[in-house]
Amino acid sequence: MDHQNPPQVLVHLYRAAVGHADIWRQRLDATTNWAVITTAAVLTFAFNSAETPHFVMLLALLFVLFFLLMESRRYQAYNLWQRRIRVLHRALIVPALKENVEDVDHELITHLKTKLAEDFATWFPAMPMWAALGYRLRRNYGPLITLILFTWMLKLYIHPQAVTSTRDFVARASVGLVPGPFILGGVGIFFLVLIFLALSAPSEQMKDWSSLPAPLERIKPGI
Repeated sequence: MDHQNPPQVLVHLYRAAVGHADIWRQRLDATTNWAVITTAAVLTFAFNSAETPHFVMLLALLFVLFFLLMESRRYQAYNLWQRRIRVLHRALIVPALKENVEDVDHELITHLKTKLAEDFATWFPAMPMWAALGYRLRRNYGPLITLILFTWMLKLYIHPQAVTSTRDFVARASVGLVPGPFILGGVGIFFLVLIFLALSAPSEQMKDWSSLPAPLERIKPGI
């Protein structure tokens, strides 16, 4: 294959891959916008009156989790095309930019083309759902969920009037027949699970065409 003049099928394939990735990128942005708007609306409603129950903010958290699941599924599709673009960059763009033909690794290019052909034979996402969840948490939803939980605790503290003891604060967290300690404990465990997912998710950063390890692996290699 002439790397300076690649076959038209590869050129069209590259354009199609970039187009698909751009569409899924826009869908990711749309889901994030829905989550931000929903959060802003619920927080405004919750703090509009001291009589508004605190659990409406937990409902906002459920809505955001729904958007997170939707966006993670979309990110799996985006990642599929993103990986293919990276393979095309390495197999098509890089060799075409090299002035010295002897520097082109033909065996590597053949391997990459075979890998790409095998990848197109399957439509299953290469990134597992837990990894997509963790990555979207680290990029967008982690700060959003942290904001909701912080304002929820602020709501517990100041409405209907400022608490005077830790016991009162815990008691205010109750929802119906569920006592406050169970609500606070469940939310705390849930938040720790999200932190673990965010830190264990893979990195999009690359070095020498290899993805850098997840933040948790950098902290403690071998996890």
